[in-house]
Amino acid sequence: MKPRTFFYFLREALHGLVRNRVMTLTALGIITIGLFLFGLFFLLTANLHHLTALAWEEVEIRVFLEPTVTNPEKIGAELAALPGVKKVKYVSKAEGAAALEKMLGNRNLFLDGENPLPAAFNLSLQEAADLPTLVRMAEAIPGVEEVVYKQDFVKFLEIAIRIIIICGLALLFLTGFAVLYIIINTIQLTVYARRQEIEIMKLVGATDAFVRWPFVLEGIILGLLGAGLALLILREGYSFLVHRIQFYRRFFPILSGPELEFKLMVVLLGMGLFFGGLGSHVSLKRHLKV
Repeated sequence: MKPRTFFYFLREALHGLVRNRVMTLTALGIITIGLFLFGLFFLLTANLHHLTALAWEEVEIRVFLEPTVTNPEKIGAELAALPGVKKVKYVSKAEGAAALEKMLGNRNLFLDGENPLPAAFNLSLQEAADLPTLVRMAEAIPGVEEVVYKQDFVKFLEIAIRIIIICGLALLFLTGFAVLYIIINTIQLTVYARRQEIEIMKLVGATDAFVRWPFVLEGIILGLLGAGLALLILREGYSFLVHRIQFYRRFFPILSGPELEFKLMVVLLGMGLFFGGLGSHVSLKRHLKV
């Protein structure tokens, strides 16, 4: 398409929106509400995923070393190189004894000077870690006596993550489908109100593309405007929520920051652009058959 032709279609689209301002405002309001709901579910899903990621960070593998080990640094380097390991922390026999005494509230556990506790490494994991494989690889390292972790908690967490991912994707898909349905029907109302205009253009010899493009651009403009309004409302509302619970972030660790705002902006503008253009294209099909 030539730039001159595109700008002509764009000018016609803007004129069409202004001429039919009542339908334009109605469509814009409905599209904004639909995209607002989608953005709301997107934020909810993102925060649920964030909570599971924080819970996964609490999963810790403890690797106990054999008493005869004299080179824990080498074992630590091998453990750090395993796939899925985020951080490795060495716990000496003395540190293990001090931690046990503090946990039990008894500082006289090892009065005779003998410390039966083995040296160990604590492994923090990445979210995508394959735990059973990681445990087997850690157990195969020479000098490792035993590998322990909270199996019941890990199984529960893995099930929770699967449920959240499935429910989150299903929720976003259903919301996206509902938004698309709303946009198509809303734009169809604007197209129906101008059906005589379309029929006249077809009767005087206008091609389908010539008729379609201004309406598609109208849909795209409406979609982007609706996305912008929904983004503004969500950003201000979410910022207010984050500010209100900032003193309770320890108990409600919700996401915040520029990265989340950027993702929300990309998602909503992309949805508005795609659904606005697609909605106009689908709505015009029946009216182009003159």
